[in-house]
Amino acid sequence: MTVTFGTAFQHTGSSVLVSAAGDLDAAAEPSLSRALGSVPPGTAVVIFDMRGVPFMDSAGLLLFLDLHRRAEHRGLKVLVVGWQSQPQQVMEVLAGLPGGKARPRERAALIGFRRMVEERAERQRQLAWKAPAATEPRVQPVRHGGR
Repeated sequence: MTVTFGTAFQHTGSSVLVSAAGDLDAAAEPSLSRALGSVPPGTAVVIFDMRGVPFMDSAGLLLFLDLHRRAEHRGLKVLVVGWQSQPQQVMEVLAGLPGGKARPRERAALIGFRRMVEERAERQRQLAWKAPAATEPRVQPVRHGGR
């Protein structure tokens, strides 16, 4: 069951709290773009509260990482709090963290976490693109002569 993704805002001083709710997947892109576009000038910190996000897939993670990068390009500091267990597991699997026991603070301390996840996702896309489709016939080499 897909839960529509949405956000709610609270603005206090130079900070904005964005409370996210719903499934974070490819369909969340318009809402995430609106969220970043709604951050007013003069904001220094954007805090994403993810307690309302029970599900995230790899597409949703890549969207969120892209949002984070775009926010940084705008000079915003981004903090993320309240990850539920399923989204945490997606990040752990994609990052290749052993045992799934890493705490969010430890994960955030990993240098290059975002780049590593993006590179792995891109490699998966490339492998999927290069792999022959199951419906394609496999051609066996034919030997002529007695060799």
